[in-house]
Amino acid sequence: MKTAKIALVCVANHFESGGERWETLMKGAKQQFENSGLEVISADRMVWDAADAMAVVDQFSADPPDLLVIIHVTWVCDTIQYLFVNNIPCPVVLWAVPYTETFSIGCVQHFGSILKENGYNYSYVYGLPENSVIVEKVVRQAKVSAVAALLKDARIALIGPRQTWRLANSQDMVKEEWDFSKTFGATIIHIEMDELQEAANTYSDAEADKVLETMKHEGRLGKVETDQGRMRSAARVYLGVKALFERYGLTAAAAECYPMYGGLVNLPSSWLADEGLVLDTEGDIGHTLLMVALINIGTPGPAALAEIGSISAKDSWFDLAHEGSTAHSLAEDVSKVVIQDGGDGTMVGLPYKSLPEVTMTHMVGTGGNYKMMILKGSTERISHDEWVEGGSKLMLRFKVDDAWAVFDNMLENGFDHHLIVKEGDVTEELGYLCDVFGVEKVRL
Repeated sequence: MKTAKIALVCVANHFESGGERWETLMKGAKQQFENSGLEVISADRMVWDAADAMAVVDQFSADPPDLLVIIHVTWVCDTIQYLFVNNIPCPVVLWAVPYTETFSIGCVQHFGSILKENGYNYSYVYGLPENSVIVEKVVRQAKVSAVAALLKDARIALIGPRQTWRLANSQDMVKEEWDFSKTFGATIIHIEMDELQEAANTYSDAEADKVLETMKHEGRLGKVETDQGRMRSAARVYLGVKALFERYGLTAAAAECYPMYGGLVNLPSSWLADEGLVLDTEGDIGHTLLMVALINIGTPGPAALAEIGSISAKDSWFDLAHEGSTAHSLAEDVSKVVIQDGGDGTMVGLPYKSLPEVTMTHMVGTGGNYKMMILKGSTERISHDEWVEGGSKLMLRFKVDDAWAVFDNMLENGFDHHLIVKEGDVTEELGYLCDVFGVEKVRL
């Protein structure tokens, strides 16, 4: 993931008092953000009028930022802020300073109302650069904005057959794909399953065995309870998928797995997840995009896809399960990972590790209107006997304050059965991501 980049500019009006503070504010903010690991593009001048603003717009346009931060040193005419927002296509933070005579906070309120009226999202901060809360808020938004930029340019493959047909719209795609791309910017690339299988079959037994030996050496090969033929097939598919990623310049992929091709991509998906690549095993484009975001948000590492298998009212937890494509690293130890027969291929079974904080999320929608579920909880340890009784698949015990109330809220809001769990509390980051794309937030 690249370093998040912010553009920082101070604006003021000669007719208001306090404009002389701009250099101190600019230098202080720049230093704080650089100390926090951001790349900072500082405006090469103070913005007093429209000519200054357009010169800085040209500067920022030559090196586009992930986030624009406008420090309101004093009140300014909204014609100044408009020039930045209209020309720099990225999320914006309006920064107000705590000096009464400047009317800075009033200016932020005024322009914020204009942005809302015109359908723009924004955020604001209030204080001075030495305020660590302000700095942390902007840093988090910058990092999420960088992820949003990645998603807008993402190329996601849909691997699997879709026979040509139409009703009264597109023929080889569906309207929903167009709506999805218009909202998120991501490009969907259709790839036939035959192409993946052909790519996999170009690799020899020796090349497949080399993959398996590497996985064992790197601690990414759990206990193997299937035959060598299936393991070699999984290794070939792993190599084939990587070849498709390179050929098409893919960011991620979603592959058909049900009812046909069960087990074909599950073990490769687990291996790839620990390399920072998403290969969804449910043909789920929306969640593929969301999992790309989650890899790059919070603690580095993969997320897990699962479905509710049972609910305990007594203990207030969900037991989630899935047919085995979860990253090996999400078990407490690789010794707890079991690779076994699954469909015509393999599946990865493991009990998900115990963690004090995790985030569960999900996204649904049509017609360009989407909403995201955001929920914080924890995960509980699962004994070996409980895991075996649960089917020896991925099993994840997600604990919340009131499991049945949460489930009822899921149903009330129309959230479907695919749920994604990410280590750590990334609820605020997901909220920012929703703001960037205009997705409705549903915090359970």
